[in-house]
Amino acid sequence: MEVQYKIIGGDGIEYGPATLNELKEWILDGRVAAMTRVWRSDLSAWSAADRYTELRPDLARLHAAAAQQTRPCGFWARLAAYILDGFVMGAIFVMVWTPIATPRHWTVPEIPQDATQANVERLRDDLSVWMDHALPIFYPIFVLYDVLLVGSFGATLGKMAIGAKITLVDGSSIGYGRALLRWFAARLSEFCCFFGYFVIFTNPQKRALHDWLAGTKVVYTK
Repeated sequence: MEVQYKIIGGDGIEYGPATLNELKEWILDGRVAAMTRVWRSDLSAWSAADRYTELRPDLARLHAAAAQQTRPCGFWARLAAYILDGFVMGAIFVMVWTPIATPRHWTVPEIPQDATQANVERLRDDLSVWMDHALPIFYPIFVLYDVLLVGSFGATLGKMAIGAKITLVDGSSIGYGRALLRWFAARLSEFCCFFGYFVIFTNPQKRALHDWLAGTKVVYTK
């Protein structure tokens, strides 16, 4: 009996069964990449595609072609996308925050005109209280905005604006699970004055710390 294969696509859905020739066509179509989960009937087990010797030559050709066709996105373009995303998320936050905060009288602290020690301490306390209210609203918005867009389209609105997208290192779609992992890894990149982002300057692939941790890269779509 001929060996059959199944895969877990980038959308998390199972596809197959398929023959080896059909699976190789899926590789050429970009539906199967090195880390795609593949099931083989004679083994009755799921493994990454590059674990199967019969698939490695086609995967290698696909990876080489993808590397030639993509151009890594550098620091300054990614900074512009980050700022654009900040404005978008800020607008979304205000729309969500206002109807919640208004009836509860949660107002943004005003900066005092006189910078006396008492006023500075009062402002610090008021900001602390405001952050206690704001962060539980902001972070869910942040996570949903980033993970849903990146998982669905491979890019946030900021990255779409600069013509870039996030992929796995083999060029395949990132998916929701990896998008969530990358979001958490990006928070590590923001520690120590955003040091993780400056890692972009240290490698030709222009990958930030969170790209290395999540196994992703940012490339231009054209």
